[in-house]
Parts: sequence; structure tokens; C-alpha cells
Amino acid sequence: MNFDSVMKMRELELESEEPLNTGSESDEDCDICENDEIDRLFTKCHLISEKRVASNKKYILQIAATLDSSPNVALNLSNSTCEVYNLSNNQFAKLTVLSEHTDVISEVKFCKENNNLVYTGSNDGSVRLWDIRTPNKSIVQFKDTTIGDDTEVKQLNCFDVSPNNRLLAAGTNLFEGDAFILFWDLRKHALLGGYWECHTDDITQVKFHSNDSNKLISGSVDGLINVYDLSQTSEDDALTDTLNTESSVEKIGWLQQEGKDIISCITHTADVQFWKLDNAQPYLHLHRFEIATQINVTEIGLLKTCTLLMYMQGGTTNLLLTGGEKGIVSAWDM
Repeated sequence: MNFDSVMKMRELELESEEPLNTGSESDEDCDICENDEIDRLFTKCHLISEKRVASNKKYILQIAATLDSSPNVALNLSNSTCEVYNLSNNQFAKLTVLSEHTDVISEVKFCKENNNLVYTGSNDGSVRLWDIRTPNKSIVQFKDTTIGDDTEVKQLNCFDVSPNNRLLAAGTNLFEGDAFILFWDLRKHALLGGYWECHTDDITQVKFHSNDSNKLISGSVDGLINVYDLSQTSEDDALTDTLNTESSVEKIGWLQQEGKDIISCITHTADVQFWKLDNAQPYLHLHRFEIATQINVTEIGLLKTCTLLMYMQGGTTNLLLTGGEKGIVSAWDM
């Protein structure tokens, strides 16, 4: 994704881990301007489809989707299951439910090479690969094989797949005082090893560079974003840079500006930072109150939970998928 395109986007993916309860009905509407001003500031979205997919206090934690004209949509639900739908002719059609995990699913991703394959990672210590055409059982399970079945597992908070589809990396919560990044060979389904010295608290994100399978970044509750060169043979040599956000890192990503890599970060306090790899400080830091002011909402409104995904369909059509605590997935024509 191009950095300039991101700066022009008026929708920001800002999430909080827990819903706020302010005890005041006045917080229901967090806008600080009239509807006419909202219409002027924001691109008008047209609702094309919505479906209630969760009930009984279940809600949507994350949305993943394929990038085609009739996308498959995977919904990570709070009951440790993943429901998969197909969006065609402006209707959500349920395909299957993936339900092997025994703890909260932390992340869901479709395989970039096959729209029928989806990965789910969980606090139960496993990443599972599914074929939604034969969904009764996962086709591969990636686990930490260095520990026994009766041992406490390393809870997986996040994972990512390398662009060449050969390497799987997953970040863990603290386990016996260490936070791990574990690596598996996707072709041999084998654990290759891990890093455990670069972070001192739960790892919240790992992200491969979109074009270079040797470039990996990780973010953590310890406030650090680490940059790795995976072509190196040791963790010490692989760690090429450390960026200190002075906050707790929730989301990270790779961007491009004038051919150079940019790292984006959203903190757990809803600040947004942009880093150049040769700088000791973020070259752009948008504080929560600044973002709230620019989009005319209160700071409490900015922190309200909403999971969203925006992607391009073809060359001209934008589609926005949204979901959250109400258990409703919606598709919007941008």
C-alpha cells in the first residue's frame, strides 16, 4: 500500500481490546458536529448487505476476506470459532464453521495463493490451515513441538505468512518469562525454531514485508517494534533495528513512500505513528486527541470498538466490510 493513499484515507482502523462502559447514555452519539458536516467530511458509504452472524453475547473480533469479485469472508468470533461466508450478488451466504480451537482465535488470514485455504491462529497454541471445501477437520496443524502435550502451551497472539508462502511466523504471550516468535516451514509443516530475547512482554503483531520474505517486524506490549533480517542465522544478527514507541503496540504494518519502507503503528491508546527505518523517532505522530478533533468525534468515540477491513475490488470499486460487538457483518459500497 502506498503511504500517500493511507494519508488520504479518512477511515482509520482503531480498536480497543475491551469495550468502554462510561455509564452515560450521552456517550452513545460521540460526534461533535452536525450530520451535514459529517456528510461534507466523509465519503458517503452505501450499505449493500448485512447479516447477523452472532448472538448470545458472541461478537466479531476480526474480519478477513479474499480479494476477488465474489469474496470469501472469514469472521473470527468470540466463541473460539471462525465462520466463513461468500459475498455474492450483495448477499452473505454461509459456507462453513471452523471449530477445532479450544481457546480464543487470535487471528485469521486467507492464503494468498488459494482462496479456499484459510489460516486460524489461537491462544490454544496452534495455527491451523483449513480447506473450506472440506471443513470438517483442519488439514495441517502448526504447534510448538518442543513441549509435551501435558505442558502449558505458548499462547499465540498473532501470526503471518511470508510472501513466498514458505514461512509461517507467530508471536506469543509471555511464557515462563519470555515472549517468543516461532517459525514453521510451510512445505514440511515443521517447526524451525524461534526468537525469545528481543521482547520483554506479550507480542501483539508480526508482519512480513509484502515483497521480501526475509524482512519481518514485530510489535509488543513492551512498546518496541523490532525489525529482523531472517537471512541471518542467529537472533542477535537478525535484529537490525528497534523502534521505541513509548506506548503499547497494537497494530503494525509496512508501507511505501517514494520507494522506501515505512512502518506504521497504532498503539493501544489509539495514537498513530509512522517511522522511517533510519530515524530514532517517528517522523509523524498523530495523537488520539488530534485524530478525534480532525474527524469530529470525542476521544471516547475514537476508542469504541469497531473491527473493519477495506479493500479494492477490481480497479475502481471500493468495498468496506465492518463488524463488531453487535455480531453484525455489513458490506458497504464506497
